[in-house]
Amino acid sequence: MKQKAFIALLLSLNTFANAQSSSPFYGIARNSTASTDIYLATVNSATGVVSNIGSTPIGTSINLTGAALDPYNNNFYFVGANDIKTVNLTTGALTRSVAMYNPIADSYFDNYRFNNSDTSLYGLARRVVYDSTTATTTGQVYLATVNITTGIISQISSSSVASGYSMGGSAIDPYMKIFYFTTGSVLVGLDMYDGSIYSSAPIGVATGMIFDNIAYSCADSTVYGLIRENFFDTTYDASDSTIFYVNLDSTTIRLGKINTGTGAVTIISPYSIASGGYSLNAGATIDPSAMVYYYNNGRELIGVSLATGLIVTSPTLSNTDGEYFDLMRIHSNCISATLPMRVRSTTNITNLQAKATANIYPNPASDDINIDCAEVINKVEMIDMVGNVVKVQAGNSKTATINIHDCAPGVYFIKCYTKDSITTDRILKR
Repeated sequence: MKQKAFIALLLSLNTFANAQSSSPFYGIARNSTASTDIYLATVNSATGVVSNIGSTPIGTSINLTGAALDPYNNNFYFVGANDIKTVNLTTGALTRSVAMYNPIADSYFDNYRFNNSDTSLYGLARRVVYDSTTATTTGQVYLATVNITTGIISQISSSSVASGYSMGGSAIDPYMKIFYFTTGSVLVGLDMYDGSIYSSAPIGVATGMIFDNIAYSCADSTVYGLIRENFFDTTYDASDSTIFYVNLDSTTIRLGKINTGTGAVTIISPYSIASGGYSLNAGATIDPSAMVYYYNNGRELIGVSLATGLIVTSPTLSNTDGEYFDLMRIHSNCISATLPMRVRSTTNITNLQAKATANIYPNPASDDINIDCAEVINKVEMIDMVGNVVKVQAGNSKTATINIHDCAPGVYFIKCYTKDSITTDRILKR
């Protein structure tokens, strides 16, 4: 379907100190013409200067609903008209371009991201099904992967998980192997082992507000996004029968985070940090070492502190070969998440969060944590975000206590072993 979408992007900010990200950003540099040369590029987060990598164009079109950065194989992936393209991060050269094909039925492949714990690209296979009997159409959405060598789209979900989705981005928890997307009003988590719905929570924001442009932070195992008002005006173009959606009056933008189980949204920014809009062109990413959420509004690269919700940098984007920097991804986020912490059993999916056979408290904690289990505990392991076992304690009762005073602050996994089960939960050491 042919569609044009334009967002008027206005920003009025106070003066903030510039900050340089500790990890490089990669994205696509382009201009606004319908068919133009595009390049893989990097951006300096302190100055906003966009630099093309390589002098040879890698295409003339992009699908703005997703992008993927593979830090292990040094590749950046994006979709052109209907082909999945592989670009070398060092040279900026296009090394592969293959047409995508879904053998089950024709579909798109959108909202995709790279999953560090199994080095695969996950996204949403979507299609519209027409019922000639009732003369109605129905949207279908499936969790899927794509083979970058063959272009084959493999549906994981056995049935459709939604009738549609928002262009507000996607996020992957590589440790729990959960793929998150929004329908606009609901945050849906999909089990990446079988494509089933792992969680589905109404997004808890005030009426008239939207929570989107989501990104996952491996630094604290949290999904962040922007909370905005949703005011649009529409203009009909009679020359080619298209509708222009123009965000004229979005007066509030704040950084927030969402509880993926309940849908409760916590506002982090103490006040509106911008008036205007932002690009939904797969442009949200997080620097885990600096604890900064980055997005762009088409003109500036804006960094927002995950702790305070305030803007820490907002340089104007500049590039002699293009006026947009889209499909932004950062190299370092989740780079250590090479193994999932939630595993699939040989007979069924073990939903470690929902199983709830162990209760771990307090959380967050600074000294002792207590584990109460429905069964006798054989062993408890404390594992850091890299996968190292930092503490092990044997058990012979239904309770256990671990002292974590000497552990560095951060997020850890607690694995509780019993005779018949293994449960895993996350804690925050303060």
